[in-house]
Amino acid sequence: MRRRLVTVIVVLLAIAVSLVWFFRAGNSSPGGYVLTGPPPNVVIIVMDTARQDRLSCYGYERDTSPRIQELAGESTLFGQAYSTSSWTIPSHASLFTGLYPVSHSATQENWSMNRGLVTLAEILSERGYETVGIVENSMLATEHGFQQGFSAYHLTDRVQRLLDRPAFGQRSETGNRAVDLFIGTVRDRQDERPFFVFVNLIAPHHPYDSSKQFMDEFVTNPEMTIVSNMWPEYYLGEKVFSPEELTHLNDLYDAELLYTDHLVGLMADELKSAGYWGDTFFILTSDHGENIGDHSHMDHLFSLYETTVKIPLLIHYPPEFGGGAVDDRPVTLVDVLPTVLDATGIDRDDYPCQGLSLLSDEIPEDRAIITEYYWPVQAFKRYDDEQRESASLDLYRRRLRGITVNGRKLVWGGDGRHELFDLRSDPDELANLLAGGAAGDLGELEKRLSEAVGRFEDQVKVTPVRVRDDELNEETKEALRSLGYMQ
Repeated sequence: MRRRLVTVIVVLLAIAVSLVWFFRAGNSSPGGYVLTGPPPNVVIIVMDTARQDRLSCYGYERDTSPRIQELAGESTLFGQAYSTSSWTIPSHASLFTGLYPVSHSATQENWSMNRGLVTLAEILSERGYETVGIVENSMLATEHGFQQGFSAYHLTDRVQRLLDRPAFGQRSETGNRAVDLFIGTVRDRQDERPFFVFVNLIAPHHPYDSSKQFMDEFVTNPEMTIVSNMWPEYYLGEKVFSPEELTHLNDLYDAELLYTDHLVGLMADELKSAGYWGDTFFILTSDHGENIGDHSHMDHLFSLYETTVKIPLLIHYPPEFGGGAVDDRPVTLVDVLPTVLDATGIDRDDYPCQGLSLLSDEIPEDRAIITEYYWPVQAFKRYDDEQRESASLDLYRRRLRGITVNGRKLVWGGDGRHELFDLRSDPDELANLLAGGAAGDLGELEKRLSEAVGRFEDQVKVTPVRVRDDELNEETKEALRSLGYMQ
């Protein structure tokens, strides 16, 4: 009797598993992609504050990304990839939900995700994935809701490393706690479930002092000690950078990118040595870029220039993305979620996603790239009450929205100060076409921008969530101070 019962249970389990794989494998994207076997593992790495044009794999003259260049030889590199904003909170919320900031409401004004949003980690967890988050940026702390759906969520010791600046290799196997956690998650796994691992690497972010072991590669004046972009003082007019200081900060930023490239290489090596590389859907990207004197700006504040919103994107998945290929379709962070759902055989029609799958042929050449920057609460919060009223900050008391179509880019300002660029002839955005009084296609772009924003807001709109400073623990506050987000 017992043997017969065991046999029945085994048969039922086998049928259940078969049905699961049937429904997973039977899901296809509108472009025709069909998952024909077990779902792949998923790894997403965000190089926080990494701008596309400063990576050598995108043509930068300094060799800032040799390991990523190697990965590009067996992956697809996306040449026209964009964030949805120029700051951590809205861009990560878009990455996790497939929604634009106007819909998910986690913006410069509201630093947290509404718990009613459905995240990629939640979707994959419901489909049997082990889900692990490893983050170095304390803006992604649990108080802000970014842990939704992760069975394990690690906020690493960025602050301690900044304060101590230990020598490379000290205190851990790799010299980086986040990478150690990644290796520990992947190596010698006993869990047979597929895994989703998300990693946020903070190194390129201000202050530019995480990469001590790589500084000699690019720093031309080792006697200079400045490592901070001092953006609060800069925007108040209290700090004016000399050309030599700007050169030094840019040198340090390049070293930060090289250090981050090294860490990415270590994680890819671990996937390969553990035997997961061939069946892992691997995505490498950024949340936004950085200004270091560009457009008279510092950090990634108050603007939507290409330097802050054009980002790297690399995908390694041999069944669909060719090695050494460059894809120049206009893509954005909201496309990551539907792409992963297609790759894992999950019907994305079940979720309110506003992106397009990169596994499909549904991305038009004239697709509008939309970016948003809300009232800069996150920047003004750094100032005391008296400083916040300074006339020096008046230029920045506004919302911004951007739209790019076929190389024509409009940055709409809530105060009526707009900018229009032709990126085909002016990729550095040096000539505002509106400054000379030529409206050009301003009206058409304004109309498309208004229609897109209205459509996204009508599709999904959640209640903004505000977290007060007194709700943050002291460790998170200290970390946010180190990043320049709190006094």
